[in-house]
Amino acid sequence: MKTLKDRYKRELVEVHCPVHQISKIISLPEEKMPVCPVCKKTMIIKEVLTEGKY
Repeated sequence: MKTLKDRYKRELVEVHCPVHQISKIISLPEEKMPVCPVCKKTMIIKEVLTEGKY
């Protein structure tokens, strides 16, 4: 059961800055939400990546 429990521990998500169209892929909750290098605002989640994960 431990292996199934750890499988759902982290989620890969694509985050982006809607103003500058800069995107990045991060792992939640291991990494904190990044900031845009241009405007210094917190990026938002664009898509949860699940394709081919399981």
